[in-house]
Amino acid sequence: MEAALTFPISHARVEVRGGAIYIDGLSIDDRTLAELVERRLEQGVTGEETVRDALEIGARVLDREATGAEVDFVRREFEKLSGEVERSFAEKARGVAEQMQGQFERFLGEDSGAMAKALDAHADDLGELMARNFGGERNTAVQHQIRELTVRTLKESHADLLRQFSAQDGHNPLADFKGAVVRELKAARDKDDTFLRRLTELGGEIQRLRDAEESRTEIDAERERGTAKGRSFEQACFDALEGMAAARGDVAHHVGDERSASGGKLGDVVIELEAAQAECRGRITLEVKDEQLSKNRAWDVLNGSLAERDAAFAILVVASEAKVPSGREPLHEYEGNKMIVTLDKDELDPRPLELAYRYARCRVLMARERELEVDAAGVRDAAEEALSALKDAQRIRVALTGASKSVGSAREALDAMVARVQASIERVEGMVAAAEST
Repeated sequence: MEAALTFPISHARVEVRGGAIYIDGLSIDDRTLAELVERRLEQGVTGEETVRDALEIGARVLDREATGAEVDFVRREFEKLSGEVERSFAEKARGVAEQMQGQFERFLGEDSGAMAKALDAHADDLGELMARNFGGERNTAVQHQIRELTVRTLKESHADLLRQFSAQDGHNPLADFKGAVVRELKAARDKDDTFLRRLTELGGEIQRLRDAEESRTEIDAERERGTAKGRSFEQACFDALEGMAAARGDVAHHVGDERSASGGKLGDVVIELEAAQAECRGRITLEVKDEQLSKNRAWDVLNGSLAERDAAFAILVVASEAKVPSGREPLHEYEGNKMIVTLDKDELDPRPLELAYRYARCRVLMARERELEVDAAGVRDAAEEALSALKDAQRIRVALTGASKSVGSAREALDAMVARVQASIERVEGMVAAAEST
């Protein structure tokens, strides 16, 4: 198991375990954050989710700022080193120029230069040599001979200078300067290579972050497209209904993409009552919508579902209170065979859906077995009590969405209302079962 790292923050504890952060007792005195949490609470977003989003976004901003600060630091260090190398090179070049000027003055000075002295010392020999080799009949060739002699002397002097400045020992006055320049250039090249390697790594990291962001955007877009089609919400609704039906011996079918015998596709889920052990004794159809339908459109959909799926009761499941058709109420029976129920797609609390399904189940079984001797008054009272409790529970649930105080007591009241509904429906189911056994 990975060891936990603990960082003290005031009197709180922050632990890192398995790539996650655990905060205990942390207090944040920030008005902006407090107002944000209150606003999002009014929108139905929990405070924990808001704080978690704020921490995740802040962590990414701090990481990007740290990366930018590191790049700025490397750039400043590189500029500083380049300036130092430039100043050092200028100083050494100036010293070399001064040394070379001194050397030229010693060798080529007009009065005190070594070359001038050497020429003066051999002036007589040179005159005799010229007189011996250049007679009067050769006056036209004297300039040419002198030019050749001068060129040869300059070439020899140039070769001597090249050998001196090319030497690797102390005879070369630029040996130290050249070695220093080579070392500085090598160090600068190494630093440049390190800097470029780091920039390459940062570029790769930025590209990975960009790819991850694009992938996440594509996933969100795909999820949004799936939600727009109703697939995710529809699947969640079916998963909940499948477990409810199996517990009562019923069989749920996801038929949203299957055509009925008449060729239509209305009705996303069909529940066959008691079909798990015996012949089907009735059908309930459910139409799942993640959108708001008009009142007339909702009734067209429910009536079409009843006809196309050969069902006795139809339920319209919507994703929130705001998507209930105008002029209609949730958990209210219409025309003896229709009902609307909300299943919040964020919380996915299945209790309202379960109560509507069980109520519809009782209505279908009682309508099918009309010859059974059932306590009609008791069934009617229990059904009315169940519907009344369902409406009370729904009102409390709506109030809980925007409430910020007394949530605990309200939730207890809601649970009590739900218990009342379940008890009433169990009474109805018991009376139907008792009548069948007689």
